[in-house]
Amino acid sequence: MAYLDGYAGRGEYEDGSPGSPLLLSEKAEGVAAFRDVTGIYVERNHADFLNLQEVMARRGRPGDVVLEGDLRDLLPEIVTRCQGHALFAFLDPFGTALDRSQLVNQLLNRPGQAPTEVLLHISVTTVARIGGLLRKRREGGQQLKPAEQKTIEHADRFLGGTWWQHDFEPVEGSADRGNATEAALRVAATYQQGIRAATGCMSVSMPIRHKPNQLPKYLLVLFTRHPDGLWYFADAVGKAGREWEAAWRNTEYMQAKARVNESEQQSLFGADDLLPDPEPFDIDAYVRINRASWERIIEQNIQRLLEAEGPFVLAKRLDEVYAGVFGAADGPQVRAAVKSLHRSGVIQNTGVGDTFHRQTILPARPPSKATA
Repeated sequence: MAYLDGYAGRGEYEDGSPGSPLLLSEKAEGVAAFRDVTGIYVERNHADFLNLQEVMARRGRPGDVVLEGDLRDLLPEIVTRCQGHALFAFLDPFGTALDRSQLVNQLLNRPGQAPTEVLLHISVTTVARIGGLLRKRREGGQQLKPAEQKTIEHADRFLGGTWWQHDFEPVEGSADRGNATEAALRVAATYQQGIRAATGCMSVSMPIRHKPNQLPKYLLVLFTRHPDGLWYFADAVGKAGREWEAAWRNTEYMQAKARVNESEQQSLFGADDLLPDPEPFDIDAYVRINRASWERIIEQNIQRLLEAEGPFVLAKRLDEVYAGVFGAADGPQVRAAVKSLHRSGVIQNTGVGDTFHRQTILPARPPSKATA
């Protein structure tokens, strides 16, 4: 298979920590006994490319391919290189990503039978900011600077036309940040629908935010044709979400502890008495406390979807199945919910087996009527 990192960045950061290309190369080395992975890394910035090239030559695998340039220009060469290989493309730019026509025609609909999946970063913040340029042009009648006009044109290519600009017409005023973000999220949802219609792919997206109840900064969207792609992505997102929960909570804990230690109140109360939590966040305890409620929510989601739309394939409706717990619950909670619904006589599915998520969820058979 081939792995494409279209906006690779540096191989190492200034503090010596590895960049994503090096991390992926190390993972590919770890599966070399049963999976032949060709890593292709593209970087446009010349200084970052030189760092990437040097680091990958020193610490990467011999088969790693490092290319300098714009992904839009290099994509035809890359697709030819990957002919006959399963391809996973990670598109994580600063700003807008690959033109929609290239994403659809050259990547997701590339010729041949080899499977293709794309994990795409959609920057909600960037789309909202570009929407602000539209407001500036509309409300003030101001002539945009050449760089600003170029930014809008790049967004048009990324999103596949000017249709998205209409979503920002209700947004008024430079302080209308919440509505601008909501407009950007609507644009992202319409964009995903269009990609699915043009490719036959399914998708699932994860909003990324600094803390709960904050507006998302970006979305990670997976496009795939196989339900297992959706299933394992959602499972991984759940596990990663717990690490995120630990990260922001422990950051707040350490910041609060530092503030208390610096305050004059320490001499009266002691630092631990003033902390928001008595001890650092524990992921295992977090899962134990919340597992039952996650399972109940998933049960309700499955039952609601079954009653509203009839039988459905579990893995193809994960947005609805995980609604309210996406990024916290994972596969074991879905399995437990299915088993619980089966025990309660709601569905036929037992939740047993490695492929239970591919099965169609069916309502329980009604009891047979006795014949007169």
